[in-house]
Amino acid sequence: MNIELIKTLKVLYVEDEIALRDITSSSIESIITKLVVADNGKEGLEKFKNEEFDLVITDLSMPVMDGLTMIKEIRKINTTIPIVVTTAFGSQNEEVETLRDIGMNAYVMKPVDVMKLLETIDESISQ
Repeated sequence: MNIELIKTLKVLYVEDEIALRDITSSSIESIITKLVVADNGKEGLEKFKNEEFDLVITDLSMPVMDGLTMIKEIRKINTTIPIVVTTAFGSQNEEVETLRDIGMNAYVMKPVDVMKLLETIDESISQ
């Protein structure tokens, strides 16, 4: 894992569950120093439009705008940015396959294991 490269990334993290967002944010902020957090897909999309990011991490099920819709909108703006989804669904789930079809690079199962998330980020930026 290339921690030195991961440290330099600017990451957008979109998650509506406050406790999960806070725990995950504080854990990865110790490594990723440029972390921007959004509460839902609409806020995440607005932040994406106004700033440049190296990677997006997003939940799927959120109020206001879900992760699937946000990913579709991000892909209209940028077709190459790595997108990692945090999900409770396994790889056999049709929704995960749909996400791959619209441009998700990888996913991490909830509850989020920070080391697994960092490994997934590393793999996603290396693709």
